[in-house]
Amino acid sequence: MPRYRVRDCKNKQEVNGRGMYNATTNRLLFAVSGALSVCVFVIDAFTPLDFAVAVVYVLVILLTALTGSIRATRIAAGAALALTVIAYACSPNPDTDHGQLARFLFALLAIGTTTLLALRNLADMERRRRTEAALARSEAFLAEAQRLSHTGSIAIRVPANSMAWSDETYRIFDYPRGEKPHFSMVLARVHPDDLAEVQRVHGAMLGGTPSVDLQHRLLMPDGATRYVHLVARRTGPMGDQHDYVGALMDITNAFHTQQALHRTMTELAHVSRVTTLGQLAASIAHEVTQPMAAIVTCGESALRWLQRAQPEIAEATESIEQVIRDATRASDIIRQIRALAQKSEPKYVDIAVDRLIADSLELVRRELQDHQVAAIVDLDADDARIYGDRTQLQQVLVNLMVNAAQAMSSVAGRRRLTLTSRVLPGDTVLVVVSDTGPGIPAQAMERLFNAFFTTKADGMGMGLSICRNIVVSHGGSIEAESPPEGGARIIVRLPLRTADDERAEQAAA
Repeated sequence: MPRYRVRDCKNKQEVNGRGMYNATTNRLLFAVSGALSVCVFVIDAFTPLDFAVAVVYVLVILLTALTGSIRATRIAAGAALALTVIAYACSPNPDTDHGQLARFLFALLAIGTTTLLALRNLADMERRRRTEAALARSEAFLAEAQRLSHTGSIAIRVPANSMAWSDETYRIFDYPRGEKPHFSMVLARVHPDDLAEVQRVHGAMLGGTPSVDLQHRLLMPDGATRYVHLVARRTGPMGDQHDYVGALMDITNAFHTQQALHRTMTELAHVSRVTTLGQLAASIAHEVTQPMAAIVTCGESALRWLQRAQPEIAEATESIEQVIRDATRASDIIRQIRALAQKSEPKYVDIAVDRLIADSLELVRRELQDHQVAAIVDLDADDARIYGDRTQLQQVLVNLMVNAAQAMSSVAGRRRLTLTSRVLPGDTVLVVVSDTGPGIPAQAMERLFNAFFTTKADGMGMGLSICRNIVVSHGGSIEAESPPEGGARIIVRLPLRTADDERAEQAAA
């Protein structure tokens, strides 16, 4: 692949053997041409020579053409023709045998032919100059575009492993531009943890794979890590050899930006969870108070059964078992609350879909009661499992249910929240949260999941945006609709955890 250089053509200096000269040389050529023209005219017009002296005007035309000026060449040719005619008219020799006329015509023919050839040559040189100038500009623009976009051109021929790089590719690999590139130079920069993957892709290229799409890291001599993305396509097999041409992109900045965005979204999700917990404070307090009160009651009952003259061991045992159940329930509630409030990196585990929905419903049970909302559960995902972060997915469900309850607070009729789960073909689980509220306005439907868009007077517009990001990060999708019967429906689709997924992870481990 060619190196990109811009050629300088200042002052029309000689470039690539085109025969173009600078201004000083041009002035000298014009002077010599003028002096030669005068000499030829004087000899042709005032001396009785019997040969075609005017043919020497050809040298005048050629010397003028060396300046590279089409206009000057035309002027010189016109002057030569005019001087030849004048000299013929002023010649003192009698033309008894028509020899002088023949020499005159021969000189005109020579001057004319030379002029045509010189002008054609100059026109070709001008077109070539413009083409090369345009090519130089294009190469400069391409080189600058590669530098700005951090994308270098790269070509490789396997199995010879010979390569060609653009200037930006040299910069990405941090090699001096004069060094002849080779695949071994690439391997020397590949991060040790990614070396096996790069070698695997190289093996695929040896086998003639039609395209390459590879992201990996480079470990630079100063210890810095650089992230690159190679996209290449085979241009065509040549016997046992394969040529690939592609682009190498330095995505280090994009990777760090993506990481920063991920951290920001994690922070926003955490803030959203804490805000939701604040809204559910009364519900949470009620959910915790209930099992605690039951523990006290059952504990007192157990003491009374044991303090009788004839202790009732069976009754006391039953009360103590109820204490254990209520304590476990309170512990589970507190654990879920702590998980929602805790700020941590996502932890992906197997999650039972129906159990996740049921646990999330318990967290908002009191909120639903406060808004006089009846919860209808229609769970039919059986033992279907998904692979994801339990806290994040629970945040999605809690947010959707709280939004539905708040949306129905202004409805005068019966308020119902319906939770549905189904297993769909294609290893997908469907979770639907429906309400009987006022529905979603048509003008808000397209922007419903956009950040900072809200239909609430006091809303921040981040809840549904965070829900969408969480669902998408789990490989799923989320959408909203207003059914004809009224209300709103939020539809979440998530990929199921299959046996093939488990085997693939076990093999990778």
